[in-house]
Amino acid sequence: MKMRKHNAFTLIELLVVISVIALLLAILLPVTQRVRRQARSVACQSNLRQWGIVFSMYSGENNGRFPYQFPMGAGDHVWPHALRSYYSDSNDLLFCPTARRCRIRPDNPFSTSGTGHMLRIVGGKSTAWEYRFDLGPWKAHYFGSYGLNGRSIFFRTDEPDVRKTVNSVPVLLDCAYMDARPWPFDRPPEYEDQIDRPGDIKYFCINRHDGGINSLFLDWSVRRVGLKELWTLRWMPHYSARMLSHSPWTKAGGALPEDWPRWMRKFKDY
Repeated sequence: MKMRKHNAFTLIELLVVISVIALLLAILLPVTQRVRRQARSVACQSNLRQWGIVFSMYSGENNGRFPYQFPMGAGDHVWPHALRSYYSDSNDLLFCPTARRCRIRPDNPFSTSGTGHMLRIVGGKSTAWEYRFDLGPWKAHYFGSYGLNGRSIFFRTDEPDVRKTVNSVPVLLDCAYMDARPWPFDRPPEYEDQIDRPGDIKYFCINRHDGGINSLFLDWSVRRVGLKELWTLRWMPHYSARMLSHSPWTKAGGALPEDWPRWMRKFKDY
C-alpha cells in the first residue's frame, strides 16, 4: 500500500528560515537608516544652497549687508521676515529635513517669553525653534531649524578683509535658534543638547548630521562642518589667525581629546 507524501515545512526548517530573515534584517536595517540620514543631509545642503542665492541677492541690493537683528528681534528685522520676498515665503526652506519631522512641546525647557508680546522657543538637534513677536506694527511668527551667524551684521561682504576669508566665514547653519553669536573661547556643551546660555556656540554645536552640521559660507558654498571644527571658523572676518590659534578648543591651541566633554570625544579634532 503506497503512502501519500505531504509537502510541508518541518518546525526546524521554519525556524531556520525565520532566523535567516531576522539576520538579514539586522544587517540591512542600519544600512537603510544610514542611507536615510545621508539623504536628509543632502536635502539640507540643497536648502542651504538656495539660501545662498537669497543672501547673495539681498546683500547685493543692500550695500553688502545682511539683515540687521534687533536685540529683541523685532518683527521686520529678523532674517526670515526681512528675506521673505526673496524666498517667496516658502516655509519649507526654513527646515532641515532632520528637524522638521518633530513637533515643539509647549513645556520645552529652553522656552522664554518677554512681557506678553514675544515668544522664543529654542530647539535642538531634532526639533525646530519657534519665534513669535507682536508689538504694534511689528509682527512675525516663524518656525525653523537654521540660524544666522549673528556677527554678520558687523561686516559687509565687499570689505577687503572679508573677501580674503569668505570660504571660512559661516552665514547660515543648522542651529537651535534663528541666530547666535559664537566666540572662539566659548565652552562646548557639557552634555548633548545643552543650551543654557543665549547665543553662544552651543546653539550651533548640535549633533544633527552624525557628528556635524551643514553650513552656508560667505563664498556661497555649502559643506558639512564637524562639531569641533566650529571653534576654528571665522565667525567674524576680522578675527585674526592668532586669536583663532589661541582658542583652547583647537589643536593649535593645545586642546586634547580628553579636554572635551565625554559625548564629544569620539568626534574628529581640528
